[in-house]
Amino acid sequence: MLARLSSLSVLVFVLLLVGACRPTGTTVNLPPARSAGSGSVGSGDMIEIRVADEEELTGEYQVQEDGTIRFPWIGSVEVKGHSQSEIARAIETKLADGWLREPQVQVVITERENREVSVLGQVNEPGSYPYKDGLTLLQALSIGGGMNPLAQAKKVQLTRETDKGRETFEIDVTAIIAGGDDPVLAPGDVVFVPESPI
Repeated sequence: MLARLSSLSVLVFVLLLVGACRPTGTTVNLPPARSAGSGSVGSGDMIEIRVADEEELTGEYQVQEDGTIRFPWIGSVEVKGHSQSEIARAIETKLADGWLREPQVQVVITERENREVSVLGQVNEPGSYPYKDGLTLLQALSIGGGMNPLAQAKKVQLTRETDKGRETFEIDVTAIIAGGDDPVLAPGDVVFVPESPI
């Protein structure tokens, strides 16, 4: 009976200790990923091109691996790495060269290609994995085989393309495991687990 009470006391003490050590303010506030309609165009993206008063030219085009689209009348147009306004101006210039008088072009990115999440660094199975809605950081690390013994879990880096550009955030995974919020990832996110200093 005494031994049982002693074990129970130890268990209560451990639980209280864990509760006391539970991190406070572990919420990770990540900005939203870059919206489909912003930033430069990449391979595989879908873009909608509208030409005023020219319905036959208006439509959706997928950016090829070489970074171009095939546009009616003018042929190949280099779009990768360019903004929507830059692409519109380039198409207007080509259409104005013997095709249309004062063409007005509007370009909108309708869909981003990258639907993967990369898990790199000190994990057992680094690589890129298909993104699923609601995928969290801990789930992504699990998909990557979990962190190996060399991992520095308190300084995991999450890189995301936002409307402000490419941003990297440092996240303490041990705080998440201890009860902190597990951030939801976005397509295209890159999770990098650094190596612990020796």
